[in-house]
Amino acid sequence: MTNPFLFFSELLRQPMWIVIWVAILMAANLTSLLFWDEWLAKVIFATFLISASAMLLMFSMVGYQRVLGLAHILWVPLLYFVLREIPLAEGNYKIYLLVLAACNGLSLVFDVRDVWLHFFAKD
Repeated sequence: MTNPFLFFSELLRQPMWIVIWVAILMAANLTSLLFWDEWLAKVIFATFLISASAMLLMFSMVGYQRVLGLAHILWVPLLYFVLREIPLAEGNYKIYLLVLAACNGLSLVFDVRDVWLHFFAKD
């Protein structure tokens, strides 16, 4: 098994847009801490921690591969709850949920593509 914290050194070897994208995703999900009074903020934060832990565990087992996108599987139901909450939210919290939905939704598109290629692409 590989040290899971080597994930970050592997990440830095990726194209700069990927490094920036991961930083944006982390920031978007961790911004939930600013809205801690909201029930969904706690769910967002917990889901982020679980997904990040799963990704580090998967990395330690298989290395830096496209299959790591599976670690975001919990973002699918999370996105449902975020989209359901947006019409009820107000002010900065509503803006935050819109940004988070866009970021995590786009990430899921990349993840589906990556996982598909991992399992079905012929190299």
